[in-house]
Amino acid sequence: MQTLARPMYPICNSNPVYAFTPITDAFKQNREGCCDIRNETLHFKGWMQTIRDILPGGSWWNLNDFDQNTNGSPAAAKPMTVLEALSQILALVADEKWILYTAFGALTVAALSEISMPGILTASVFSAQNDEALVFYEKSRLLVFLCLTSGICSGLRSGCFAIANMILVKSLRETVYKSLLLQDMSFYDTEAVGDLTSRINSDCQQLSRTIGNDIHLILRNILQGTGAFIHLMTLSWPLALSSLVVCITLSATFLIYGRYQKKASQLAQDFVASANEVAQETLSLIRTVRAYGTEREEFQRFKQWLDRLAFVGMQESVAFGFWTLSFSTFYRSTQVLAVLLGGMSILSGRVSAEQLTKYVLYCEWLIYAAWRLQDSMSSLLQSLGACEKVFQLMHLPPSSEFL
Repeated sequence: MQTLARPMYPICNSNPVYAFTPITDAFKQNREGCCDIRNETLHFKGWMQTIRDILPGGSWWNLNDFDQNTNGSPAAAKPMTVLEALSQILALVADEKWILYTAFGALTVAALSEISMPGILTASVFSAQNDEALVFYEKSRLLVFLCLTSGICSGLRSGCFAIANMILVKSLRETVYKSLLLQDMSFYDTEAVGDLTSRINSDCQQLSRTIGNDIHLILRNILQGTGAFIHLMTLSWPLALSSLVVCITLSATFLIYGRYQKKASQLAQDFVASANEVAQETLSLIRTVRAYGTEREEFQRFKQWLDRLAFVGMQESVAFGFWTLSFSTFYRSTQVLAVLLGGMSILSGRVSAEQLTKYVLYCEWLIYAAWRLQDSMSSLLQSLGACEKVFQLMHLPPSSEFL
């Protein structure tokens, strides 16, 4: 087979060595240009893959890559459901039921008073516009009464729930500590002391606002959201159904976000416990560490758990950003939809301006109640996920010598 000769080009030069010069440089430049284009393409594809991974459902959100079994028992226990955790929380404060009854009663009165205000406020404004002085004064007195009732009951409600929450944390720590004292000595061969103290202190503290904030706001927003929807149905059921669709969409989004939040919180507390275990082990044996010169290795062990904790925290922050984005989008869409549908209803004569004003106010109340409800549910799931190991330790069977 005849080989093809490489093209040669004559140049003007007195040296016979340079009489003919190959176009190697030209080929080299072409190859470098192709490599640059290929690198830019790969760089662009890498950015696109990174964006796909960060979007909801991408591989960046996979928490199964972490080593979840950071300590010994009982890591393989069945995950606790929300209802099971709530039943155990109520059992811990069962001796002080009168506080909960008082709090629930004040909560109901305050919620009903607050949800009645938008309609009465709108009626008083339009009665003043229509020169109906008697109606205006009656509505104004009713508003003052509702304001006083709401203020008194809100204060009583918050105080009672705060007391119940203090009792919960105290009873939880006492129960967990008593359970640990009754364990067999072999239990302490597998469990690190730093991990156990972290569970008693840090994990139990995660429940410090469960009753006083999360459960309290969940019940309050359920009552207010239900009342707002009933008012919307009495005003115009087609308009009420449009708001209900937005609430259902928000709830579907929350199911995904809440499940992730519970898992991430559980991992975060595991990493905190592991970091605390490393710190306590190193500081208690600081003379040995100094003698062998392993300060750098111990620091890297501690930093490893902090890096994992920071990464999970960053994931939680990004997830909260997506959740806030969803709520803001649906909330503003509801406002626009309310104005459009309400304006069309006014033009067609089906509703009055007063009814539309009430609808807009109650529509905002319903959407905000749905958002606050789901936000409180997210906080509750976060607390329960962080304290799941605590509930497992609380129900460990005692040693045979104490039976």
